[in-house]
Amino acid sequence: MANKFQSGEIVEVLTPLEIMQTLDSRGTVLGLPFMPEMIAFCGKRYRVASKIEKTCVVTGKMREFINDDAVFLENLRCDGSSHDGCQRGCLIFWNEAWLKKVDVNDININVKVEGTDILRSKLITKNGPDKYFCQSTQLIEATQKLSHAQRILKLIKEIQSNTVGLMMGLKSIVFPVWWRLRFKKLTGDLGQTPIHELNLQPGEIVEVKSFNEIKSTLDKKGRNKGLEFHYDMMQFCGKQYRVRNRLEKMISEASGEMLKIKNTVILEDVTCDFAYRFLGCSRCIFQYWREIWLKKIDNNQQLTE
Repeated sequence: MANKFQSGEIVEVLTPLEIMQTLDSRGTVLGLPFMPEMIAFCGKRYRVASKIEKTCVVTGKMREFINDDAVFLENLRCDGSSHDGCQRGCLIFWNEAWLKKVDVNDININVKVEGTDILRSKLITKNGPDKYFCQSTQLIEATQKLSHAQRILKLIKEIQSNTVGLMMGLKSIVFPVWWRLRFKKLTGDLGQTPIHELNLQPGEIVEVKSFNEIKSTLDKKGRNKGLEFHYDMMQFCGKQYRVRNRLEKMISEASGEMLKIKNTVILEDVTCDFAYRFLGCSRCIFQYWREIWLKKIDNNQQLTE
């Protein structure tokens, strides 16, 4: 199937009434839900960030969308407002059926956004009292398995389309192997792991502690109170970032349940790296940071790069 939209192209999200015509009885296209949080973007124009050739799922396996027809739009993330305030901030998947090409020279944009309430009434946010229904929880249903050979072909397509640079593509082959061989598994020695409360708030500046400091907070599974410190998070050690938001609740992709979380934040622009996932993944999931892994910086100081 030929790609309908290319990276960098300007597209317009269909109106709510047009979106409704694409959806099945569960509010999905081939298993991918159109979520209530996405209605705010209807009738507006955005730039295509990337064609989604492949995506990771909670199992760790790489998969592709069933009709190979999904894209990311620049910086459009779910705010969780219709899912009881989930704070994961996932990038939204856009099926190409929900978008249309526009003439970039047309500056007379006057799209009537009608049918918002009708569309909202058709969309599902829960599968049961404690089971949420969103793009994350339905991702396995909306995708299919990729073999190693298919994943290599997908990476080649990403490089050819300039979705991924050649060097980044090569790094996605070398980095994961090198890091795993060098560090095996990042583990600590503790049985009971410690807690440290900083009560960090959005906008505050923090510095990620050194790896040795963080390692001293981990158990033998490389976790602090159940949260794993991944090897690709080591690249942020010793650097300063601004707090994006506190992470106090998030929907589990595996179970669909709302998880309660303590002493954890998300940092601005700190996401999983394409090059640290073997053969790459552009999902850009935010990393989750225990406050014990961070140092609060005087906010009167300039944020250092």
